Amino acid sequence: MKTSLKILIAGSLATLLAACSPEATKQTVKPDVPEEKIVEDNTQIFDPTVDILFVVDNSGSMQSHQALLARNISLFTSTFTKNSVLEYNIGVLTTDMDTSSWGGGSQDCCGRLVGGNRIVNKKTPNADRILAANLQVGTQGSASEKSFEPVMSALSSPNINGWNAGFFRQNASLAVIFITDAEDQSRATAQSFYNFLVNLKNGDDSKILGYGVVVPSWEARTCIRDENAKPVKIEQFLSMVKNAATGTNLMSLCASDYGTQLAGLAKDIVENVGNVIYLNRMPDVSSIRVVYGTQDLPSHPETGWTFDPVRNAILLGDKIDWSSQPSGSRVSVYFNAAQTDEK
Repeated sequence: MKTSLKILIAGSLATLLAACSPEATKQTVKPDVPEEKIVEDNTQIFDPTVDILFVVDNSGSMQSHQALLARNISLFTSTFTKNSVLEYNIGVLTTDMDTSSWGGGSQDCCGRLVGGNRIVNKKTPNADRILAANLQVGTQGSASEKSFEPVMSALSSPNINGWNAGFFRQNASLAVIFITDAEDQSRATAQSFYNFLVNLKNGDDSKILGYGVVVPSWEARTCIRDENAKPVKIEQFLSMVKNAATGTNLMSLCASDYGTQLAGLAKDIVENVGNVIYLNRMPDVSSIRVVYGTQDLPSHPETGWTFDPVRNAILLGDKIDWSSQPSGSRVSVYFNAAQTDEK
């Protein structure tokens, strides 16, 4: 009887000790519970920037075309100042790469930005007037019009950090706008010029935009070309850039609605650079909040924002009142990441 009791007590004690041991804890089976899905808070600051280069033909046949451009340039710049949060630099180059045409004494050639205020931006007083003056580059330039080489010179040493210092920003998109009635006579091909620009952006071709205000190959003879040369090289380049798909990056020097089309080029820049916010994660759409400065923007296709699931992007409307907040205000996007079944 005593022996049986001792065995029973010893067995119970052993069981109790085993249950309290670390090994027993490791072997404990947890009950089935639903897998937790973690939702993370995300914030993205939208700070769109673009550097815009006008390359204006300053040969003898361009006087009337330059005047028309200057008269309508406010339609171009107002698209940025009134309808966009875009931060921009605008500079003007000529098609002249021949110093001898200026007697070796002028700065208005060879990839150097022209004008007293060489870089026009949101902080420039009377920006429209100054840009209009910069665009009237005269007609005393070389008859060998080069559209590609001035850009390559402007964005290379010594100009990029010398005469043109402050224009080029590494993280900004780059838009090049050619204004000419002639074909490009640069040694560079359309492909090599495109490659040069993409390399400037470390291979990110989405940052390169191109536009042509030219006498297109399809234009009738009512719009006169210089030496009757079709702008084949320029058109080849314009077909390579990301905004070529819109079909709005080429317009005629002789367009009857010149000002409207010029404003259309600016709108295309805004839509490609200043109105699309690509998100770094797929959002829970119901959690999205878009704030401009201190103002919450509504979920509205014109006066606020919409979400594009195909691009995983926020699209900003073209009727947002950007003047409602102080200059320099940013757009912030707050959202929760979408729940997934990934562990």
